[in-house]
Amino acid sequence: MLEKTAEAPPLAGVPVGRDSREVKLLAKLLDGFANPIRLSALLLLSRHGEMSVSELVEAIGAPQPRVSDHLRCLVWCGYVRSRREGANSFYSIADERVLGVLGFGEGILNDNLEHVEACDVTKGC
Repeated sequence: MLEKTAEAPPLAGVPVGRDSREVKLLAKLLDGFANPIRLSALLLLSRHGEMSVSELVEAIGAPQPRVSDHLRCLVWCGYVRSRREGANSFYSIADERVLGVLGFGEGILNDNLEHVEACDVTKGC
């Protein structure tokens, strides 16, 4: 059970429900972390700072066009920045709060690993 505090809970002013515009946008925001290729790219960039597309492709083990598509998504959503140097593209974390989300995810996963591994509820969602 959550402890009551004097602070308002996160997103206290956000209307809830499946048709809520704000909830849909928040779900899209979190979806940026929900794909294994995007999450792998974010984890790698959090560890190494800046990386080229070829370095990310090699580390992730997915085809270059697929990795590039996911990187474009991460750039568009503001999680990652890109820069060109000649024919090469380099990527890095654009918003330090992304690191916070990854850290929160790590903590929650560490505390609930058995349950997450056994969970069948989210399959096919």
